[in-house]
Amino acid sequence: MNYAEAFDLVEAGQGRWDVQHHGTLLIAGQVWRTSDGFELMDWLDRPIGHFDSVEDALRFLLKSTLGHSLRREAS
Repeated sequence: MNYAEAFDLVEAGQGRWDVQHHGTLLIAGQVWRTSDGFELMDWLDRPIGHFDSVEDALRFLLKSTLGHSLRREAS
């Protein structure tokens, strides 16, 4: 499974997207555009990590939902 099969992006304002589990209304997280990339937040609005692209953030979120660590080491 890839992130496109697992999640739907729903625009939530300028530079913000809700990440929903595909085909449901369940929120998996949010992605916010920042001046230096994209911030991924969990469903409780806690920061998970900073990424270069939305795709990178969604890939990480998919891995985290498959049992990997939810926190990303600072790069």
